[in-house]
Amino acid sequence: MTKGFAAFTPQVEETFDQVKETDTLDYVFYEANAHDKKINVAGSGKYADYTDLIAQFKEDTPRYAVIKFKYPAPTGGEERHKIVLITWVPEEAGIHDKSYYTTNKDHLYYSLDGISLHVQAHSQAELAHATILKQFKVL
Repeated sequence: MTKGFAAFTPQVEETFDQVKETDTLDYVFYEANAHDKKINVAGSGKYADYTDLIAQFKEDTPRYAVIKFKYPAPTGGEERHKIVLITWVPEEAGIHDKSYYTTNKDHLYYSLDGISLHVQAHSQAELAHATILKQFKVL
């Protein structure tokens, strides 16, 4: 591991696998701690409405989130999903937190196998369902 990168607690990959491979979880939030250089699970669960999920992103607290991004099939019919990593670094966050989250985002992205899209967001508008949906090349 490269010096300066945060280590992952065992729950990071376990919870990611639950989101990716089962129907028990739709999302997991991760927090990075610069003092002990670890990334921990901050919370996880299922969501019924995407707006309820994005309301959990606080305006002053950076977070990573892995979500099952749900969308209607382009041909109609059943709902589909893709695994999305969101790096949430809001403008109101402290400079040290912004720097630490930005430094570790690629480390987390490349360590979690099966992510379809990585989104770096600074505002609620960048988390909007339509905004993220437009970033996919193939649905």
